[in-house]
Amino acid sequence: MANEQADRASVSAVRFFDVADALRERESYGQADIPGRVDMATSDKCYVAFFQTKPRGGETHVHSHPDSDQILFVLKGECTVEGLSARYVLAEQQGVLIPAGVNYGFTNMTNEDLMFLSIRTESTGGRRVAYVPNVPSDVQFKIPEMEIGARGIGRELYVYALDRRTIGVSPLLLEEWNRAAILRMNCEYERRDAYTLANLPERMAQWYQVDDVTDTDYRIITDPERTRVRIDLSPIIDRRSKNS
Repeated sequence: MANEQADRASVSAVRFFDVADALRERESYGQADIPGRVDMATSDKCYVAFFQTKPRGGETHVHSHPDSDQILFVLKGECTVEGLSARYVLAEQQGVLIPAGVNYGFTNMTNEDLMFLSIRTESTGGRRVAYVPNVPSDVQFKIPEMEIGARGIGRELYVYALDRRTIGVSPLLLEEWNRAAILRMNCEYERRDAYTLANLPERMAQWYQVDDVTDTDYRIITDPERTRVRIDLSPIIDRRSKNS
């Protein structure tokens, strides 16, 4: 009798979850087309949640959860996971284990919704977050001020990781580049003579794998509106490729 009661107690403590139930719950609130989260199962030391993320959405700021491991498992779509020095693309039925304290971010880079499970080893769902500080690197680009200052240059200067060879720079928050960029950060800068000297953030310098540049390592591609420029890193990338 005692064994039967123990078995029933252990069964009652099991938490069952169903992705189809999570989708139906969202639909019942009229939120089927809104990205978000449905908590499906929790215990004292773990939680499981369903997430739906729209194109270009996600946790785009690199951060860590100091107190919990995390598993991301893709159900539908494609998830781009980014660390401090590399990116990984997860397809359907693929996942990643992120140990506590490891820095990461993720983005839906496709034109379709991303659906995935998030499992963390704490019941709160990983509320404690540590963001990676925006630290300037020693990489500095020399930009003619007339090419980006048509509407003035204020307190902020933004850098956009447009692709593996191209960095966008502008004093404006540009919706077009926000949608296209893998990453956007503000950067420190100084104005000297007729130039703006922009210091690439350390995180972005690591992503592009550059630790120092000279004027011959990049090209400035101007824009007719003179509110933004593209920095083409092809010279330094091609030179390294030939030497490797």
